[in-house]
Amino acid sequence: AQFDLPTLEFFTASTCLSADPKLLPGRESGREAVLRSAHYVLGLSSFVNNTLLRRCSGFWIERDEKKNTGIVLTTAHLIRSNCPSMDHWLGQDEYSAEAKVVIHLLDDTTAEGQLIYLQKHYDLAFFRVGVDQSLQLPVPDFSNSVECAQEVFQLGRDEKMNLRITHGRAEYLNPTIYDRYHYMYLSRKDVDNEFDDGGPVIDFDSNVVGIVNNSTDGSFIPSSILLKCLDLWRTHGSIPRPHLGLKFSAIKLLDPAHIEKIWRKFNIDRGLIVQEVSKESHAEKLGIRMGDVIECFEGENISTTVELENMLLDLSKGHFAKGNDSHANINVSIGVFNARKRLWRTRELTVNVSDQGEIVAKGLMDVLALN
Repeated sequence: AQFDLPTLEFFTASTCLSADPKLLPGRESGREAVLRSAHYVLGLSSFVNNTLLRRCSGFWIERDEKKNTGIVLTTAHLIRSNCPSMDHWLGQDEYSAEAKVVIHLLDDTTAEGQLIYLQKHYDLAFFRVGVDQSLQLPVPDFSNSVECAQEVFQLGRDEKMNLRITHGRAEYLNPTIYDRYHYMYLSRKDVDNEFDDGGPVIDFDSNVVGIVNNSTDGSFIPSSILLKCLDLWRTHGSIPRPHLGLKFSAIKLLDPAHIEKIWRKFNIDRGLIVQEVSKESHAEKLGIRMGDVIECFEGENISTTVELENMLLDLSKGHFAKGNDSHANINVSIGVFNARKRLWRTRELTVNVSDQGEIVAKGLMDVLALN
């Protein structure tokens, strides 16, 4: 009998764990973490009319032993058929929910994935896959959070199912005006992330600390947000969030010289600066304008947009706990600094809870302010 034996002949690429001298002190622990995590990292392909749409990565999150099925989590970019605008807040992205999705398993077989939930705001997609009873299906452990400057690995699989490994440090950045604000970022952005999209971000203990979600190169959803999303989905079958109708930049993440200037002028050194107010939103009707600062929500000080997203998901969980409908309105108390009048005030902002992508189109007063 002849067997296919392991060989180096057709694998000449190197990864950061063999080629990056900066990783020498932690190379052994990093190698072990990556190899443990690789057991649940998969490749995924989507097809429309038998034509390849996209190739991404993903990972197992749970298995149903009785039904012989598993759930794969990945990015909704896998089935995004059209992205007509660079501004994701306009909600114009189109998805092919009917696309055929093929899961590439680690034993070089494939299985078809059934889309069971699509969350357009966070760009998450859940697929159910029938698996053989004998197939090993390890699921990851999750860390509750990831710290700024923490060393992490971004994992994925290329078109040949080779493992992709990218080392970097997690960092907070203010998102661009076009990007939604539930992201942290990988400090290393000099890599091609096409295949990694949807793959896990892990720490040196092989815990998942996020999911790659390339809105901007190197962007990922941190585990603090991801775990709340998974909890809502498992409990209620959807991931709703309050839609504020506002875009923000965090004062904390500005250049220190800029922060100091804001402090000298307004005696403010924390909070979220309003970048845009959605047209005809309740926020616009309340008089909130571009340049105002919102320091607290529901009495809680908020310093970054990641903290804000965590708070919004907590509000969604509390909203469900009260027996409310998933798309009902709720009131959110906010502390607002009016930058024109230099006055603090507390306002009750009425917002809709929805699992659709939030749309923030520039409001009339923002347009007038720019002109």
